[in-house]
Amino acid sequence: MSKQRKVVVALDPSSEEASYTIDWIVDNFLIPKRDEVHLISALCLNSDFDVTELGMNVNYAAEYAANLEKEVEQKTNDAMQPFAKKLETANIKCEVELIKSNADSRNIVVDYTEKEKADVLIMGSRDLSVWKRLFLGSFSDFCQHNAHCPVLIVKGPRKSSL
Repeated sequence: MSKQRKVVVALDPSSEEASYTIDWIVDNFLIPKRDEVHLISALCLNSDFDVTELGMNVNYAAEYAANLEKEVEQKTNDAMQPFAKKLETANIKCEVELIKSNADSRNIVVDYTEKEKADVLIMGSRDLSVWKRLFLGSFSDFCQHNAHCPVLIVKGPRKSSL
């Protein structure tokens, strides 16, 4: 049997391409009983928002932010479960992780692949227009250029030209 492969799959579980990405890698890329998948979602907790500008009590705002963070974590974790179930149904070992940081989400993903010594990073593509990619930058482009491992970007299904 071949060496076990550590595969990191970075998903935004609320995105349209998440389900397609999981279906595609199960059908075309992952090898059951060989691949160990780390299904991750990056949560950026950084905010330049100053609650005192709204006249909010700092202690209340900190408590509110902590509760909001827990709610977002729970909703994200719940949204990741159907994807993990698809992988497990296909006999693919899967671990779900939410990675929280104050850094940019792109850096969170790149740092995670390096820390885990991933063999490959897989992510979906939102198919940004040329202008959006130029001005906003592409998450997948950033990861492709900065990750230490190969990056597989799963593009969505071709749209009919009718």
